[in-house]
Amino acid sequence: MSALIDQVRDIAANATAPDWPAWATQLRERGAQAFIRHGLPNARVEAWKYTPLNRRPFGDVVVVAGERATDLPEPVHGLGDVTRLVFIDGVLAGVDGELPKGVNVTALAEAIAADASRNGEAGELAEWLAEPPTEHAGDALSALNAATLGAGAVITVEPGVNAGRIALEWHATATGRGTGDQPLVNSRLCVALGEGVRLSLHECFATDGDSYADHNLITQVRLSKQAQLTHSRLQTMPAEHMLIAANRVDQDAESHYQYDGLDLGAGLARHDLFTCLAGEGARCDLNGAYLPRGEAHVDYHLAVEHRAEHCTSSQFFRGVVDDHAKAVWNGRVHVLPGADNTEALQSNANLLLSRDAEVDTKPELEIEADEVVASHGATVGQLDETAIFYLRSRGLDEALARELLIGAYCQAAVDRAGDEAVRERLTTELARYTGVGE
Repeated sequence: MSALIDQVRDIAANATAPDWPAWATQLRERGAQAFIRHGLPNARVEAWKYTPLNRRPFGDVVVVAGERATDLPEPVHGLGDVTRLVFIDGVLAGVDGELPKGVNVTALAEAIAADASRNGEAGELAEWLAEPPTEHAGDALSALNAATLGAGAVITVEPGVNAGRIALEWHATATGRGTGDQPLVNSRLCVALGEGVRLSLHECFATDGDSYADHNLITQVRLSKQAQLTHSRLQTMPAEHMLIAANRVDQDAESHYQYDGLDLGAGLARHDLFTCLAGEGARCDLNGAYLPRGEAHVDYHLAVEHRAEHCTSSQFFRGVVDDHAKAVWNGRVHVLPGADNTEALQSNANLLLSRDAEVDTKPELEIEADEVVASHGATVGQLDETAIFYLRSRGLDEALARELLIGAYCQAAVDRAGDEAVRERLTTELARYTGVGE
């Protein structure tokens, strides 16, 4: 970790970009100083108690925004003919396809540089980028992201637009997978939907070839009144990879945010999902399935704040953990004073397929309002031997019977996906991973 801190210290010493406003330079400096002060979180940091990063190998390279690539790689999203945003080493390399009218995509570094026309004054973009907390030990990855600020994109959609489906693809250029010095890519997405907008974003990671990288990503979302965003993430990264991803969503009245995740890879995958229901009638649905194997580790930390009346939230996750793998699920709902007539549901169910597998699950409810409907449930069990016997009595061998049961167990989460094409894509990947689709 000392090598990583030394690199961040060098970044802090050279944080000034000639075409950037003062606020952006200061934001990077604050992030660097916070990371230097705390380092990577250890087991004493509550939010990282079961996923201490100070025990994990980090490469010797921190990637900051560089030049755009000239050629775009082949699509990996698997959704057919859709417009895609291609990121290479965290930098927006280009847009492949035609964006709908009213959808605007700008490279983050360009958006920051354009803000210099404000004579250095901090405007809306400055306030937006400063929102993820960086000061505490548990915020170390946000601090690192801020320290290397520059890669990523700003996506805005004008009011009333049905933007359809857009794929977000993450690619890398480093070679020599397995050498232990993979680069750490830091990138930031800012997504703002105007009133009444509808958009589906499907996020995926390239796994073909010899290119590889770890990722530290922050996605910030602002939903105006009645806006709807379906955000899916398919993670099939090889075991050498690490993904740290944080989503921060702010919702206005009657807006709807849906997250649909499927984790089928990576040595370490951490997802932090924070949603604030700030407008009356807002709704969020957080769904996912994870199936770690080998020595893999997957961690979901969810937090939903109900701040307004008549809001609804649900958390529905299924996990199947095998070999020496480990899964962590922490789902929290906080109903603040005045957020009456809230409905909040939580469900996390897990299967352990090995004596050496481990699951740590913790649903949390904090209610400070009246007339609230809330429920939570968390289970850890094993495959039903009776069901296996039934399938074997119908002519299936034991391996296929187990695969069918595992697939059906996680399919319950996949079936909740809000985009039909994405749902089919996730179903295909789940079947391939469990062996049913082979």
